[in-house]
Amino acid sequence: MKNIALGVKVFLILITILNFPSFGQTLNTDSLKKELIGTWKFVELRDAGNKKIDTIKHPFGYEIPEGPLLTYNVDGTYSKQFTPKNTDKGKWHFDNAKKAIVHHLYYTKPYDFASKDLIARGQAIKDKSGEYYEIIVDKIIKLSNDKLILLERQDRQRTFRKLVD
Repeated sequence: MKNIALGVKVFLILITILNFPSFGQTLNTDSLKKELIGTWKFVELRDAGNKKIDTIKHPFGYEIPEGPLLTYNVDGTYSKQFTPKNTDKGKWHFDNAKKAIVHHLYYTKPYDFASKDLIARGQAIKDKSGEYYEIIVDKIIKLSNDKLILLERQDRQRTFRKLVD
């Protein structure tokens, strides 16, 4: 009877592992969309009605959409450069089912106020090495070898063109 119970446990464990293909695996290039790899320069921002947006009003002031400069690397890392002193970095992969780029934005030490707040509220994820990150998902509207359009808040569409290496 004990052998049957042990056999059932082993069977259930194997089924569980086989049903979770990412179990125990690290990021591989199969989850990267080859067309995304490279550097993308911001072109324009459009609203839900396809009207070009030159200025965005925020409670703290106005924003002139000028970026970011996106870089997706073959090793699964990325950067989003907003200014020379303001660059987000982390890991990325492509979610084929959602047609989206999933970013793991890693917080830089020493943690700033916003990062500490997100960690304290449990909105940051801790990886195996003890580093914290948040997940940011960008839905792809269009992707070709030289054009990328991402959907963002308020159904705005941010367009990029690929820079030639």
